[in-house]
Amino acid sequence: MTSLSGIQPSINQTSLLAEATNAPSALNETNQASPEMKEAFQDFVAGTFYKQMFKSFRSAQNKPAYFHGGQAEEMFQAEMDQQISADLAKGQGGAFSDTLFSAFTRQLNAQSVKSLEAAPTVTP
Repeated sequence: MTSLSGIQPSINQTSLLAEATNAPSALNETNQASPEMKEAFQDFVAGTFYKQMFKSFRSAQNKPAYFHGGQAEEMFQAEMDQQISADLAKGQGGAFSDTLFSAFTRQLNAQSVKSLEAAPTVTP
């Protein structure tokens, strides 16, 4: 079996980072990105990743024949998984969201530049 490191390129070789080095400096400015927006982005991206990971883990497990708590246990596990994923997103979410957030802010800045260029100019 082949390891994932041989198949999947590392984060440093992704197209997102390649675009960041070739992007104009005006697009790389993060003046529109507030710390609150970065935190909300991190909570959403990493939280979604961890929730899906726990959901996959739970679906891969077989229910025990005799000692399964039924629907109440499933609801408790879902709430516990949601809380754990939120805690992981707060503490470790930067590993997932930093690259995506920089791509998001570049795209947001590019759209701002395009909208400013497309706006009609007022001549006095």
